[in-house]
Amino acid sequence: MGIGFIAFLYNYYMVPSTLFGYEVIAAPAMFALSFFSEETYFIPKMVILLFGQFLGYFFVVLIVMLVHKYQKRFLKS
Repeated sequence: MGIGFIAFLYNYYMVPSTLFGYEVIAAPAMFALSFFSEETYFIPKMVILLFGQFLGYFFVVLIVMLVHKYQKRFLKS
């Protein structure tokens, strides 16, 4: 949430453009929102955005940890 807050303040107060790499950082949230229309109310969209962001990075970290765990196991034998 801190990154989003900093990006909002940067965009609102300083420069009316996007931050470098913001599209990559926010990719899981944008993917989660891509299944819903623009007519969706703000609160459900915000909940979907936050869940998409956190679940996206959760699964990335989980996959990296599982690969690392199994890689250690197979390299020992």
